[in-house]
Amino acid sequence: MPDHLLAVPQGYDPDSQAIVGFMAASLDDQSRRLRETLAGLGVEHLEWQERPGRNTIGMLMAHLAGTEVGWLQVGCAGLSYEDDSKRVLEEHLGADSSAGMPLPGDGAHPENLQGRDLEGYFDLLARARSATHELLESWDDASLDTTFGGAGTTFSHRWVLYHLLEHFAAHFGQILSLLHCMRDHGVAGLPEKRGRL
Repeated sequence: MPDHLLAVPQGYDPDSQAIVGFMAASLDDQSRRLRETLAGLGVEHLEWQERPGRNTIGMLMAHLAGTEVGWLQVGCAGLSYEDDSKRVLEEHLGADSSAGMPLPGDGAHPENLQGRDLEGYFDLLARARSATHELLESWDDASLDTTFGGAGTTFSHRWVLYHLLEHFAAHFGQILSLLHCMRDHGVAGLPEKRGRL
């Protein structure tokens, strides 16, 4: 078994950024686990749907990248989701990367994501995470109490980091469930089930 130490990443000060660094390390560890879990998946696995309107692994990965950029680069920056989201997502993830979730009943894997391989999705996640680290390295723990508003609700930077971690973990669980579902449906070419990471 490898060591499980969750060290504060390089670029963070353990004294003034203990919480910020811990959250950054937690997000990075979720990404590491996701990469190890999905190793060997082909495009056909990333685009597999149990039925129309259900998420694919590829949709969920693109959604994770877009959500990370949205909360940190739009919300925490005080920008408007309606006016600025598309531009900011394109700046960080590229013009073809926005992935709407499928519409219930008839939604298919989005056309702009079709044919994207595993490294293409991990590239989206890496671009989002690079922007996250660049921003978080400028925050100290005291800045976590900074707030911004939206839709009649106040959010703190502390809550945003918590939400990004719970959001990533929840969709990671959904991805694991999709892998299980594919095995139940006899989808060929799946990698061996991996033990706890």
